[in-house]
Amino acid sequence: MGTIRVRRALLVDLASALLTGVGVAAGPAVTGAPLLWHGAFALGVLLGGLLLARRRRPLLVLVLSAGVLIGYQSSGLFEGGWVWPLSAALFTAALTRPGWAVTVGALTLAYGLGQQGLDAPEALARGGVELLWLALVLAAASATRQYGRWRAEHRARLLQLEQTRLAEQRLHISREVHDVVAHTLAVVGVHLNVAVAVLDDSPEEARAALNTAIAVRNQAARDLKAFVGELRDTPQQGLESIADLVAQARAAGLEVRYQPEGDLAAVPAAQALTAYRVVQEAVINTLRHSDAGRLTIKVQATACDLVVNVVDDGSATADYTAGHGLTGMRERVTAVGGTLRIEAGSGFAVQTVLPLTAYMSGLAS
Repeated sequence: MGTIRVRRALLVDLASALLTGVGVAAGPAVTGAPLLWHGAFALGVLLGGLLLARRRRPLLVLVLSAGVLIGYQSSGLFEGGWVWPLSAALFTAALTRPGWAVTVGALTLAYGLGQQGLDAPEALARGGVELLWLALVLAAASATRQYGRWRAEHRARLLQLEQTRLAEQRLHISREVHDVVAHTLAVVGVHLNVAVAVLDDSPEEARAALNTAIAVRNQAARDLKAFVGELRDTPQQGLESIADLVAQARAAGLEVRYQPEGDLAAVPAAQALTAYRVVQEAVINTLRHSDAGRLTIKVQATACDLVVNVVDDGSATADYTAGHGLTGMRERVTAVGGTLRIEAGSGFAVQTVLPLTAYMSGLAS
């Protein structure tokens, strides 16, 4: 990309030099003046050649070009205008040094009008035309500067948006990995504790607990694989996956009552995934921080909202702290315009309301 940009700039410089050289050389001939090799032609070559250095030394090129033009005009070797031969040099200098470009252009024009000894009406007419051309060149340079600033600001905004999008993606990935890993560790931990406790007295029960832990571990591996697939635009978990969470909680020894209501298949993917993660985090907290024996999960889809309630009957959750899981749960719910309420005391209760119609209309707008 850098090489292409350099080549493009070189082609523009060559074109500017060629056009200036041809224009200055042929300009006087258009008005009937003789075309002299040591006059207009030589001036065109000099002004065009100077333009090849206009990007590195724009102000110096303008001053030298003005000096050369004044010299040729004063010696009678060139009878064209005082501003238009300097158009490219004026434009380039005005991009970075607009004040100096105005000064050099105005002084050159004033000197030229003073040297020609014109009467007032003719000087006013010729000066007006030259001044108008100078204003047009400077206005074009000003517009180009403004466009350059706008492009720079636009690129900065795009970069900021891209950085924000990447940060959101990293946050999303961290939430997904936390949800899968935390849930797996919680369930596997429960079954390992059971296996250790009954290993001597009931090897069969210990073996069953270990088999369940292995099954949960395998499910976690599948979940992580599915999540990686999601990054490649494959489907992710939804409300139908809550049944797996229920089975795992029951296998961990909880009495679970699951109540799905409404048309859950019609729930949009964003709300479905959010609801699944809320239930998953609630189950994790019950297994980790509660002495609960019973867990109730209710998921209800109405015409306007998706309501999720998860309640256990534990008694050791009053002093809970909002860690990464609960914080991520709240962020997920907020991201889709929902509300989240958590109560801890005589049990752990999570209630989430995720709007459906308002969210979808917001996306459409």
